[in-house]
Amino acid sequence: MSDQTNDPMKPYWASQTIWSSVAVIGSSAAGAVLAWKSGDMASFGAAITALLGGVNAIVGRVRATQVVG
Repeated sequence: MSDQTNDPMKPYWASQTIWSSVAVIGSSAAGAVLAWKSGDMASFGAAITALLGGVNAIVGRVRATQVVG
């Protein structure tokens, strides 16, 4: 178990969820660009879906009012 507390008021840059979501958004955006340039619309759609999932994770983290127990 980690030594961190689940303080809901911690700064955003201390959130593993935020940083993981940023990584998903970045890699998905890169994948979407590459898929678009190669004309692979199935991969483009998958990358955009993953990107939106990353954005949704950030929005959910910012809106969260309770600590997960």
